[in-house]
Amino acid sequence: MDEDLSSVDRSRTPWVIFIGHRPMYSSHGGILPNVDSNFVASVEPLLLNYQVDLVFFGHVHNYERTCAVYQGNCKGMPTTDKSGIDVYDNSNYTAPVHVIVGAGVFNLDNFPNKGEAWSLSRVSEFGYGKVHATRTDMLVQFVNSSSMEIRDQFRIVKGAPANKSLSLII
Repeated sequence: MDEDLSSVDRSRTPWVIFIGHRPMYSSHGGILPNVDSNFVASVEPLLLNYQVDLVFFGHVHNYERTCAVYQGNCKGMPTTDKSGIDVYDNSNYTAPVHVIVGAGVFNLDNFPNKGEAWSLSRVSEFGYGKVHATRTDMLVQFVNSSSMEIRDQFRIVKGAPANKSLSLII
């Protein structure tokens, strides 16, 4: 993984997204006990070192989004734009944003009453994630699959605006 991340040419690939199964962070217990601590100790520093912008996980059956988090601490908080959307400014990178999108099937997991300090959005509804990105702006949305309502959305921005874009649904 170190070799793969070090080989990314950020002038051609402005965004780096890491995808895994069991989350490093979930308010179902902080760093989940069923996540191998060796995995977290090995991978989390690589995510920071190579300035991974966004981390997607599943496994937990709900949706949750963090601040820009590293070793359990918020290293960067979003601001809110005029549309009410949280915006993380990665022009001065601090840490990746972690997102759990595990609300596609099966049963939903309920959240405990108290969230963690690094947990900024929690939704226990069936849904899916959408990502739309240009070279300088990435919009991530969690959409309720029954009502088609956007239940959470945020942007990660860096540099000057550009007009080429890419969209995907996860």
